Amino acid sequence: MKQRARGFTLLELVVAIAILAGMFVVIQETFRAASIGREQLNEEATRLEARQRALTFLLMDFEQVIARPVRDAFGELQPALMSVEGGLALTRLGWANPFDLRPRSSQQRVEYRFIDEQLIRRYWPSLDVAAGTEPVDTILLTEIESVAFRYLDQSESGEWRWLESWPDVAGQVTRPLYQPLPKSIELTITFTDGSELHRYFRTVVNPWL
Repeated sequence: MKQRARGFTLLELVVAIAILAGMFVVIQETFRAASIGREQLNEEATRLEARQRALTFLLMDFEQVIARPVRDAFGELQPALMSVEGGLALTRLGWANPFDLRPRSSQQRVEYRFIDEQLIRRYWPSLDVAAGTEPVDTILLTEIESVAFRYLDQSESGEWRWLESWPDVAGQVTRPLYQPLPKSIELTITFTDGSELHRYFRTVVNPWL
């Protein structure tokens, strides 16, 4: 006489279901952790890419700065490089104009400003700003707590010093044609997450002086 096949007891079914449920939870948590990790990596990559892009703009501008003052919308001469509220302004060479297709100079007036937790690069279509001329803004970095520039100068006695603003001598603002350039520029950006970006930029020796 054949023995009847034995089925699962209720207890065995409950245990099996509990094991499967536990495995499902573990697998789900593993996928969730992997997804979060992937998102964090993507965010970090995006953040690093933005910082590198900003540094590229800064490096290109600072290493091509020239002692060419400009006129503002009121016709007043402004120093080639000067501190402004929340940043600095400078005149630079090397503004590409392939085949001279655009009626403008290869020199460019640029500002870097810290506005509403953002580092903004601003430039004007013309070197000397005419009344009503609108600047072009590019947001380079966000989620910023503070931005600080310092300027390396050498005194007449040969002493090196870091200045919080430029020009240091008040008379140079009224005589912008004779304003020298700093030897180096220090930039410190503090982000809202507590991290910092700290760089030194060399300025070239200006052949015009």
